[in-house]
Amino acid sequence: MANYTDLKYFCTLVDCGSYTLAAQQLIVTQPTISTAVKRLAREYNDPLVTQKNRKSSLHLTSTGKLLYQKGQYLLKEIDAFDRDIKHSSERKIRIAFSGEAGGVYMPPIVHKFYQAGILSLLEEHYERSAASFKNLETGKIDVAIYSWNVPINDPNYFIHTLDKTELVIIAHPNHPLAKYDSVSAKDLAQERFIARSPGYLTRESLDILGHKGNFTPNIIYTSKTMELMIDLVRKNMGIAFVMDSSLKSNHNLKVIHLKNTEKMYAYMQIAMRKSFVPNQYQQRGIEILRNFKGHLLSR
Repeated sequence: MANYTDLKYFCTLVDCGSYTLAAQQLIVTQPTISTAVKRLAREYNDPLVTQKNRKSSLHLTSTGKLLYQKGQYLLKEIDAFDRDIKHSSERKIRIAFSGEAGGVYMPPIVHKFYQAGILSLLEEHYERSAASFKNLETGKIDVAIYSWNVPINDPNYFIHTLDKTELVIIAHPNHPLAKYDSVSAKDLAQERFIARSPGYLTRESLDILGHKGNFTPNIIYTSKTMELMIDLVRKNMGIAFVMDSSLKSNHNLKVIHLKNTEKMYAYMQIAMRKSFVPNQYQQRGIEILRNFKGHLLSR
């Protein structure tokens, strides 16, 4: 059976595409990686990786592809297992609050922990939705509360949807688009957008919107916060694509919906790994989170 280190070296080699880059990433010598791959090749009686010469691309055999796929999964499970064991005696629950979902649901969750007398258990992390789910997968956090443009449904996690909100265009009342209540994606091809950085839900959704309308969004300014983005739209610098739930009644902006056939939504979810086994200190907090209901489930 392959050992952890050899498998890690092999998967890193495949990810990097070269022995040189893999060695640099792992801070080892190239012969060290080559030796590990040869051991695996002998173990499974297959070359796993082929290369015409040192400058040519790496190619995986069918066995090599299977080893890489299963190896990636196994390495993640081992890393998560290791973190869980080290975390097992701690009186902490590591929760990632991401974007809009974090802003909406952090206050009620903090309050529930306070009411239960276990507020000291909370270890809060603030990160983008994609990063929070990746860190959940690798065991760096225990619970993720995030927003995404499709609902995640994975049997390896306890997941439930807290809310579903429409993605809408916002514009200044004097903007030419303000005379419309709804538009098609293609109607936005010539517009100037204020947007978040890549990796944020609204930015990813804007790129999808552009694909629907067959255009690349003209982003004139990348905002670090949702509040700044909305404020710049209020100053009529451009328009923005946002979650309807992030708007307040006092924004004094025109909300424009997409046509019914093109409507897009954001889903706020809470997730935790089924493989995570809470200790006696964490159990009460985990039960609160498993039974936590958002706007959608409380209606």
